Amino acid sequence: MDDQRFFYSLNQRPPFWRNLLYGAQWALIMFPALVIVASISAKALNLPTEEEVAFFQKILLVAGTFTTWQTLGGHKYPLQEGPATALLLTFVILAPSGLAAIKGGFLIGGLILFLIGRLRWMHYITDYFTPNVVGVILLLIAFTLLPYLLPLLIGVDPAHPNGDGAVFAASLALIILIAILSHWLKGFWQTTAMIVGLVVGTFIFWFWGLMDLQPVREASWFSLPTHLWTGMPRFDLPAVISCFFAYLAVVVNSVGSIHGVGEIVGKEDLTKRVDRGIGVTGLAGVAAAGLGVVGTVSYSSSPGVILVTRVASRYSQAMCGIILLLAAFIPRLNALLTAIPATVVGAALCVALGSQVGAGISVITAGGRTMAGRDYLVVGLPVIIGTLVAALPPSFFAILPASIGVIVGNGLVMGIVLVLVLEHLLLRNR
Repeated sequence: MDDQRFFYSLNQRPPFWRNLLYGAQWALIMFPALVIVASISAKALNLPTEEEVAFFQKILLVAGTFTTWQTLGGHKYPLQEGPATALLLTFVILAPSGLAAIKGGFLIGGLILFLIGRLRWMHYITDYFTPNVVGVILLLIAFTLLPYLLPLLIGVDPAHPNGDGAVFAASLALIILIAILSHWLKGFWQTTAMIVGLVVGTFIFWFWGLMDLQPVREASWFSLPTHLWTGMPRFDLPAVISCFFAYLAVVVNSVGSIHGVGEIVGKEDLTKRVDRGIGVTGLAGVAAAGLGVVGTVSYSSSPGVILVTRVASRYSQAMCGIILLLAAFIPRLNALLTAIPATVVGAALCVALGSQVGAGISVITAGGRTMAGRDYLVVGLPVIIGTLVAALPPSFFAILPASIGVIVGNGLVMGIVLVLVLEHLLLRNR
């Protein structure tokens, strides 16, 4: 995709105040996912309130540090590095075995990823990512996130277990507003379409009485993370095997994310970027194991955000990482970011994913390419299967061993594996 379509291209550095605004835009989108992961993990370990707060601070430390590292010295793409769903599932499943067993498994998995990246083994699979495969990855990212977005968009909560029609109407209005701003605003203002939508939506929910700012007022200004050391790891074979397969899912997910964003912002030195990105993700896994939190993956939702905001600068993503790091030490900033209604963030992500669907179709049909009969199946089946897997309740996969469940229970990973098998084996061109 031509860099002229972006207000700031991949290696352009925006002025400081604009970069701060763009970084905050990324952070607002990422923060709810971090809150959810921390809450689920802490509850799985039955942590008391004080340790739950410390757990979230450690999540912020890892996500902030490695988002910054990846964008400046890893794959050097505007991709967020945050807790991986496959690793979160493994974390919850292994929680009864104790944190020491989880740390041991994650440590082995992280070291294996680091070695794969350091030894540059990923180039063996790069040629398998054809336009069909990359296009399907972009489509899968959008569709497999929908089951997670839906409860946010319709306002599911304890008081409204089936959702709230008024909240859904507000979500639709915000989606349309952000799309209009992205299309009609020009220049710098176009790049702020998403954060303007987030601010407007937050104000509406505050006026509506659906936003609680009391935690922000009560939060302190500065706090050092505590409980950083949680004991030595323990290497149990079942935990190590489960974590190995979870990190296999992380590899597939990360490679898909890097190829997806590369198709949007430029594919120069893509093989080296993949190797470096996998290596840094491995180091993030080692750090997460040391702190006793969930390891990371390169988030796949970035291409849509880039297309909506027209900002492809990796320095804006690095600023997001710095903001996450600051939030680990500034509870009031932490509380402010947490206070943004999840429905508002869901609406903004919905617009981004809509752009990503268009990008996926564009990749598949690039250069006026006409799809043949086999292409319909190679593209369509993985998207359908991946979306179906993502829509299934987690309890459906509970009967499977953890080492298998983290693979077949991840819609994005299942879709990527299926499109590779169909494209290069079962339905390959004669």
